[in-house]
Amino acid sequence: MAGSILVAWIVRWVHITCAVLAIGAPFFVRFALMPAAARVLDDASHQKLREAINARWRHIVYALITLFILTGAYNFFVETRVNGVLITARWHDFDEDSKRIYHMLFGIKMLAAFAMFFLASALAGRTQAFAAIRKNARLNITILLLLGFLALVCATLMHMLPMHQALNAP
Repeated sequence: MAGSILVAWIVRWVHITCAVLAIGAPFFVRFALMPAAARVLDDASHQKLREAINARWRHIVYALITLFILTGAYNFFVETRVNGVLITARWHDFDEDSKRIYHMLFGIKMLAAFAMFFLASALAGRTQAFAAIRKNARLNITILLLLGFLALVCATLMHMLPMHQALNAP
């Protein structure tokens, strides 16, 4: 029992930490690094800096995506109980209206997350197929950040559903 709570807690915090890093780093790049580098570096130096950063960052991006998927799957599929009481809300515990809302939010969140994974991989990658995405990095990082905000809003609303159900219960 205590072990399952500890595992659920650790998995949840790894998931949240991945989210902070996956959004915090692009936020820093978009609003601090890119403007500063554009101001003080010539195009060739700026490109060398971008390639050096991406060479290191791509491994972190891949690790974050992997951890996101694993911890997200754990959070979605594994129920945690304390003395037989379910402490993690699951979609099947909701009334029919809440289930529809949950599924809609979950679908939007997953689409946003996988679009973020794609953009993060393309921006940090080195394949020529996604060179256009890297060339328009400012726009694509902005899109990545907006998708991250959308996923966060969906996750927050999904988390709040049980509270709304409990408030409306007889």
